[in-house]
Amino acid sequence: MSEIKSNRELWGVDFPIGSEWDAGVTAPHVPPEKAGRWTVRREAEGFAVTFHHFQSGVEDLLTTFPPTETGEVAAKIHALACRLAPLIK
Repeated sequence: MSEIKSNRELWGVDFPIGSEWDAGVTAPHVPPEKAGRWTVRREAEGFAVTFHHFQSGVEDLLTTFPPTETGEVAAKIHALACRLAPLIK
């Protein structure tokens, strides 16, 4: 896996409030009720890691990280780790 970088490191500006970073979808072999998309969303109070269930349309807030560059990178790492966890046994 390549190094996770902040928006500022990549583009020279902070991650805009209301923007999202797509951490990908669950593996296609999971049961339909566990299929979904992992997202990091920049909110005013921090970086929210969410999981959107494809089958029900429900979005779960998993955790939030501080509204800093370090918080952004930690949120991205967390979202990727959650997405990849079922593949690592």
